[in-house]
Amino acid sequence: METPYNSVQLFSGGGTRFGYYLGSYAALYEQGHKPELILATCGGSLAALLVDLAPEPQQLQALMQSREFYEVIRASQPRRPLTNKAKTLGFATQYPDYFYNALKRWRLTRQPHKLSKRQVNESHDELLAELQHLAMFEMGQDNEWLEALAKLKNNSAVLDAQQNTTDIAMIASRLLPTVARPPQDTSAVPLMESNSVQLQEVLFAPNKLTHYPKLSAELTCPTHPYAPHRITREVYTSYDWDIRQAVRASMADMYYLQPTYIDDLGWCLGGVINLTPIELACQLGQTVFAETKSPYDKHLAAPAIQRVFGFDPNERLNQVHSHTHSGVSSRVNSFINKESATQITAQTTGIHWLPFADNGKVLAGQHVRKRINLKAGLIDLIHADYTNFVKQMQAQWDYGHARTTAYLKQTKGKL
Repeated sequence: METPYNSVQLFSGGGTRFGYYLGSYAALYEQGHKPELILATCGGSLAALLVDLAPEPQQLQALMQSREFYEVIRASQPRRPLTNKAKTLGFATQYPDYFYNALKRWRLTRQPHKLSKRQVNESHDELLAELQHLAMFEMGQDNEWLEALAKLKNNSAVLDAQQNTTDIAMIASRLLPTVARPPQDTSAVPLMESNSVQLQEVLFAPNKLTHYPKLSAELTCPTHPYAPHRITREVYTSYDWDIRQAVRASMADMYYLQPTYIDDLGWCLGGVINLTPIELACQLGQTVFAETKSPYDKHLAAPAIQRVFGFDPNERLNQVHSHTHSGVSSRVNSFINKESATQITAQTTGIHWLPFADNGKVLAGQHVRKRINLKAGLIDLIHADYTNFVKQMQAQWDYGHARTTAYLKQTKGKL
């Protein structure tokens, strides 16, 4: 099938360590492999916004370390729980609801039949209320937190006028209050109750894809088979979108940030529904630069994803790492449990796996840190002062740049 782009780079996740994507992008740019499309999810969507504002590496690095961007990051803050503190299961009264509910989610995922029953009987409003109530963090002035950054694009004193030849696409998801099963769906899964909630992957797509209607019609959500009772097969594609809204929607992952409402879409939540959209990337580009990822935490992250989306993210991660492009295997499972970047061998397929699975260890302390504050009943966010913020961003950039440069040297002549 003809692909719209020659090359695609995934910015898939990253959290507050998203700066390594920018260093990686810069290395590809400098070596003549600038991606034509960036496909971003979650924290990677914020990195994609910066590329959209400043696609040239030198200006991109300056923007990443600017005071304007520092204020964007500092806008994230803990959100005080709104209900009584948990007093059951042996918890002391100083523990807030989300600690108690994290344990409940972990226990629920140990009982898959109960989890499935709860999801089938759960309504749109019930899930929405839980996600709104249990979000741990928030953005100060949520409706305006990206305004100052977006205005830089028109400020020639900060960014030189230039044409960005890299398209941007983002993944998010949305809550559907009532979805009738499509007539062509012949799966054996029973029809949902009329008030049950389903979730749908949302692709904020560049206008270029409007010229590929067949491709758009064939897009399906790869996590649907893992949770057909919960996730729709069809992907909703939006072509008329505000990049600031798309960033916020992609970052609104369960129990971190509250869902955000977008006209014509409804309540949107984060990109975890398809955190590493490798299948979509391969449909869109002949060459794909993706990243290896470490397994999800089994006590916090994995139960949260299972509770909301209904699938085991580590099963999905194995599928991602063994995906094929052009019918040639590009399996990298041997890397998943190894920290040494040298375990990745040169890929001759269309997928190039950049060795970033150890970013959490290598970049420890080089990002916004979290600290449990039992007295206040919060998880504090520890923001560095501006000088140290610049150092943190530089460390993230250097990590992504060095790993990508080393990979390109290793695969020289094969790209």
